[in-house]
Amino acid sequence: MEKPKGEKPMTTKVRTEGSYSLSSYLRTDALGIVSTFVVGGLVYGVFVTSLGFYWDDWPVVWVYNSFGSQGVATYFAGQRPAYGWVVAHVAQMVGIAPVGWHILSLIVRCTSSVVLFLTFCTLWPQRRDFAWLVSAIVLLYPGFTLQPIALGFLEYHLSFLLFVVSLAATVFSITRSSYRWLLVAVSLLAEALSYIVIEYFVGLEFMRLLIIAVVRCRGDARLNLKDLNSSLLTWSPYAVVWAGYVVWRTFIFHAVTGYGPAIMNVGTDISKVAGHPVVELAHRTMGLIHNILMSSILAWVRPFGPRLIASGARSQLFSWIIAAVVVAIGVFTLRRINAIAHVRQPSERLDHNSRNFHRSVLTLGVAGMFVAGIPFMVSGQLTIFDPSFSFNDRFSLSFMLPASMILACLITLVGTQTIPGKVSLCIVLFAFSAYQSQNCAFYRHAWSEHRSLFWQIAWRAPVLKQGTNLLVDGIPLPFYANHSAGTLDMLYGGNALAGRLNYFMFDLAMISDLEPLWTGMKLSYRPNRPLVGRVRWFEFEGTTSQSVVAWISPTGTFRVVTQPNASEMLQGSSLSINLSQLSRPEQVISDSPLSPAGPLLRILGPESEDQWLYFYQKAELQRQLQHWGAVAQLGDEVRQKGDGPKDPSEWFPFIDGYTRTHQYQNAASISIKVLNERPDALEPLTSIWRRVKREDPQDSPELREALAALEDSLPIGDPH
Repeated sequence: MEKPKGEKPMTTKVRTEGSYSLSSYLRTDALGIVSTFVVGGLVYGVFVTSLGFYWDDWPVVWVYNSFGSQGVATYFAGQRPAYGWVVAHVAQMVGIAPVGWHILSLIVRCTSSVVLFLTFCTLWPQRRDFAWLVSAIVLLYPGFTLQPIALGFLEYHLSFLLFVVSLAATVFSITRSSYRWLLVAVSLLAEALSYIVIEYFVGLEFMRLLIIAVVRCRGDARLNLKDLNSSLLTWSPYAVVWAGYVVWRTFIFHAVTGYGPAIMNVGTDISKVAGHPVVELAHRTMGLIHNILMSSILAWVRPFGPRLIASGARSQLFSWIIAAVVVAIGVFTLRRINAIAHVRQPSERLDHNSRNFHRSVLTLGVAGMFVAGIPFMVSGQLTIFDPSFSFNDRFSLSFMLPASMILACLITLVGTQTIPGKVSLCIVLFAFSAYQSQNCAFYRHAWSEHRSLFWQIAWRAPVLKQGTNLLVDGIPLPFYANHSAGTLDMLYGGNALAGRLNYFMFDLAMISDLEPLWTGMKLSYRPNRPLVGRVRWFEFEGTTSQSVVAWISPTGTFRVVTQPNASEMLQGSSLSINLSQLSRPEQVISDSPLSPAGPLLRILGPESEDQWLYFYQKAELQRQLQHWGAVAQLGDEVRQKGDGPKDPSEWFPFIDGYTRTHQYQNAASISIKVLNERPDALEPLTSIWRRVKREDPQDSPELREALAALEDSLPIGDPH
């Protein structure tokens, strides 16, 4: 219809590029960067001062403390030589305090998410909401719960950071032609370093090719032959670096652990496939499908378990508060980002409409899930989610980026500004952040258990003869097998000999197994049999005749097991009781007014707050030394304080001490209390009081009164 003359045409006020200047985008990107670091600080950072060392951390800490940088290089030689170089140099700055490693690990992980955010902002300038959401999900990814293992897993975070830096430099080299060759050089160097540090992200190299193709399309819905050729040409330098690494890793580098079979040798896996191609390929294909499902759908639903809604615990409430703040940050950030991201930018836009954008992202994500699994398809390793301390969920790390892209795409497909989209966003951010916060609290509790265990050992054995081994049942999971190697050396100090450990803590649950991977031998119940403990290139050589058998009770009490007191372990494991004949604490443990001189107690921090454990361990030590007056005095002190054990059987050393010093009333009152709580204490209590009758023939009035009080409870009369 023709408009009347003189009438101005109707216009719609549209905010254009000029309405939002470059500074507006910079402010928005700065908000995305800051909010990412804030989220990481809230979920992980608030715990850095209360977390410690776990699993593979401990041997590395001992090696550096004992042998310095050269020792660390030796420790990692044959497996991760590049990471050994990194640890050796970082340790010179950070030292062996856990907090420094946790801060560094968190900074590296947050920086990875920020680099991803900036990369995707360049790929899809109009979808900065998607870019931020991917960075947040990667940071909170629930498929990986080992962030608290700061030293041991720094290599994984560092390798991922190097990969995303390489990816970002690749994208910037295409979109910023003036710095192309410099950015390409940075990208190639970061790529090579990422693979050398650890091979987890090698498969994602093929995802780089797809991202290059997306950039080359510049908004076309389909990839034509010209764009494909251009993409392959751009990718070719990276393919050369990748191929060079694969050749080196497969045919040149041979991993050696220093004990047991060599692991991580790609050539061995390829030989298996070549020998039985159909069976092996079918098996590894099923493993790939397993890893994809575990790292995507099952990882996303992992937080939605009973722990998410459990109430009553302070840590649970704290995690909810953190999660609520993260949700608020996410909603605010995306709202501000969307104010810019929805402005039309015809000259920069890579996809003309949302359909093409989501199609591109889903293609990248799904393809990325398959190529990410290449390293584990070769090695046959599987992602496993355990209820707690899920050490094998580390294999999901390589899937973290494509899985996060898929989930972020599904949320943005609904629309982050729609009610369903906002609800989905809030649920994901709340569940993921609460889950990771609860996981950190779980590791904080584990660190408290570590502190308690070694303070108890220090109280029970202030001086421990070199060459002694502890055979421990019920050892905490983060110390399983040989992961506690070096802890006793750091507790007691002493001369560190190259390649030698002075002490070793054997995990009875592993040493008694038929697989001698960790010790190179089976456990013998006979005296004077060799006991060998190994961790990488370092070795402990001991014998069964210089052993202390111990059991860690369900309440966390370190209890030395000997034949005379084996019956007092009412809940003790049959394995430790059977091995009690090997336990010789009287030959290797002596008293001292000072704490052990090694650095371990300084690393662990203040003594355990549970004072009962202190009195119990000191009483057991004095009982071993037959200082009965000291045992009775400790009993008087702990009773005056009103402290008591969670396991009533821990009263036995005090009962024994009171009877030896003829304080029969005290011994009888405690005996009755123990028997009322634990009827299965009848046999060891009866044994103590029968000994008293044999050793006190005078039959003193106090003894008669105590026996009268016990008459209805214990069959103390001489057995026929």
